[in-house]
Amino acid sequence: MTTVTLTPQIEEEIELQEKLYPVRENWHLLKPYLNDKDVQAVLNEAMTAFCEEHTKYGKMWTPGDAPWEYTTSDYWVMRIDEVIEKDEQYHTELEALDKEWVSKTGLEEDDLWDNDEYREEWGLLQEEYYKKHSPKEGTMEWYQFIHGCHWINQFTAALVSKALNVEACVWETTKHTCATFVKDNVVYFADVQLEWENLQELLDFMAEGEEVDFYEIF
Repeated sequence: MTTVTLTPQIEEEIELQEKLYPVRENWHLLKPYLNDKDVQAVLNEAMTAFCEEHTKYGKMWTPGDAPWEYTTSDYWVMRIDEVIEKDEQYHTELEALDKEWVSKTGLEEDDLWDNDEYREEWGLLQEEYYKKHSPKEGTMEWYQFIHGCHWINQFTAALVSKALNVEACVWETTKHTCATFVKDNVVYFADVQLEWENLQELLDFMAEGEEVDFYEIF
């Protein structure tokens, strides 16, 4: 049971349920607020703080940047490459490129990689399809800064606060960070960075770390 103050004179004990707030399922409700000035201010401040704290990555946040591009592992590279490998048009163009260079140079296909000009054209083809299959602005993926939960979920809290007209907080442990808010006597937990099967999975993951902070975003 949780004590909720209804007025300065009245207190009532209300049992609050806990639920996962599935960000992807509700993206249509959140998306109109992505460019809200207060939401953007929180995003810019959080991402700038990350860059100032982790200067070894050699990047500094500029407003309008894609948060997913600040991921410090090969998560997105591998994920995008997997999609490229399933793209039939890519393989059609790659096969045509290889045939062109075999005809032009007289080299065996296996030897093309030794040719600098071929590697340059191959690289341009890869770049074209990498951009094609990269997260697009306005999508949830655009904001999935993997390994950056302590920063990007400040943005999550700001976004749900504006979109749902609630007071949202940031809950941080040494293991993970998520946003949380109360609406209609339900405590919700939201995470734009990772997608969870159920609330218990998220809570168990959070519990693997020690409590760090719990604070309102606005």
